[in-house]
This record gives sequence, structure tokens and C-alpha cells, in this order.
Amino acid sequence: MLTLTEAQYQKFLARDVENFVAAVADQFIAERKETGDVPERPVVIARMRDAYDSGRDFGITSTGHLVYMMYLSADAPGIFEDEVVQRYIRKPGATPEQRLDELMSVLKNKMRDD
Repeated sequence: MLTLTEAQYQKFLARDVENFVAAVADQFIAERKETGDVPERPVVIARMRDAYDSGRDFGITSTGHLVYMMYLSADAPGIFEDEVVQRYIRKPGATPEQRLDELMSVLKNKMRDD
């Protein structure tokens, strides 16, 4: 059986996160290539990594919600650094995933109205 030290395990986890973020970024870029309105890969990865870190900091564990945050941040960098957004997602009475679902609904309705 393979045994890892704590440092090795943490390094493994960090690499796993980096691979996940890169894979989601590549998927995002591939889906947007036809529009020609895609930032460079390192920019997308940096934005998505920030969103991933924010999501984990909020307590979000759902992969789907993390991916949504990453996609949204690729298009709207810094959205999850906004104080109002942070306060809303952290607001007691619902899980961070439920708050994010509510935020997604508001954004979809807003886009439909425009």
C-alpha cells in the first residue's frame, strides 16, 4: 500500500485542483471558440481559480456549483469578490449552494429582460 506524508498528500490535492481548474477552463474555451470572444487560457485559468477558491471559502462542495462559479467568473471577473455578492451567499438561513441558485435565477431573469 502506498503511504504519503501530509506534505505529499497536500501537494497531491493541490495538483488535483489545478488539473480540475485547467480541465474546466479548456472546456469553457472550447465551447466559446466559435464566438472569438475568449480571453487567453492563462487568464481564464486565473479567473476560474479565484472563483474556485471563493466557492470553497463560501463552503460550497457541489461540483456543479463550483463549475458554474468558474464559468461566471471567466465572463465576469471578480464577481465573487464583490462585497454584496459575498454577503448574500454567506447570509444565514440557506446553504451557500441555495444562495448561489437564487443568484443564478436573478441573473438569468435579468439577462432575459435586457
